[in-house]
Amino acid sequence: MINSLEDITERARGTLVELMGLEFDQVEPAHAQAHIDVQTTHLAPNNFLHAASVIALADTCCGFGALASLPEGAHSFTTIELKANFRCGTRW
Repeated sequence: MINSLEDITERARGTLVELMGLEFDQVEPAHAQAHIDVQTTHLAPNNFLHAASVIALADTCCGFGALASLPEGAHSFTTIELKANFRCGTRW
């Protein structure tokens, strides 16, 4: 169960979350907010933010939000499906 930002920091130690530098601003049941201070290591070879960096941030927020929302007696969960669509081009 996640009860504080310190719990997140401890659980993230030594994982992809720590390696990517994801920082959590807020976590509570049904809500998580985090950010990445974008570094060169987060970029694709074309110098745009790598889609995997975006997915890691999104999936990690969902994960810690889910951990903060687990019902009594539950200890964990895992992502079994994830889909993302990205739109590219000069017109938005």
